[in-house]
Amino acid sequence: MVSSVDLSTRLTATRLALKAIKEQDDNSTATSSSSSRAALPGAYGVDTSSSTNTRLTQLLAQYAQTAGVETQTETTPQASSGDITQAGFMKDLKAMLEDLSKDPDKASQAKAMLEALAAGTLTVSDPSEGAQIKAWDVKADSKTTSKPATEIATTGWSDFLKDHLKRDGSAYSKSASGAYVDRISGDNAFFGSVGSRYYYLTWPQAKPGTLTV
Repeated sequence: MVSSVDLSTRLTATRLALKAIKEQDDNSTATSSSSSRAALPGAYGVDTSSSTNTRLTQLLAQYAQTAGVETQTETTPQASSGDITQAGFMKDLKAMLEDLSKDPDKASQAKAMLEALAAGTLTVSDPSEGAQIKAWDVKADSKTTSKPATEIATTGWSDFLKDHLKRDGSAYSKSASGAYVDRISGDNAFFGSVGSRYYYLTWPQAKPGTLTV
């Protein structure tokens, strides 16, 4: 079992690395919409093809060294409000996807994820908590307030994304819809934030001959 101290340290280091990536994105794409923070690390130019440290790992190390000067708010583990087993999270997830559908660059993927949510085929993974669950539409299933999650390995985002994102040479692989691909399941993949926390979403690729508008 992971101790509360180890989990706190892992969450802090992961949050600092993600914060660094977001700051990098803000500096290079100042005119992008707020939904751009839901983009995959590949969109920020993070290269995981190196046999040594990746840029994400380097950022993690760099910011971990300065963790001691962060404020209490930054170093305190995030509250359980992001519990993926609760209906409140599912409501926030759907709101995020609906907001993402307004971004021309992500609209098709957002629509596909909303369709998967309605069909019960959208999977949410939170490796920082070691949990995974099939998302459900709270509006269509208002009586369900919570569902049990499946336990997965508890790990940092750097290792999780390196293990799960399929690559084509030095670039991330993409499906016909433009989404990234989960190396293990072959499903479409998306890495984004719901509230102040990050999650990994996967949903089935369209069957051959299926037209996605």
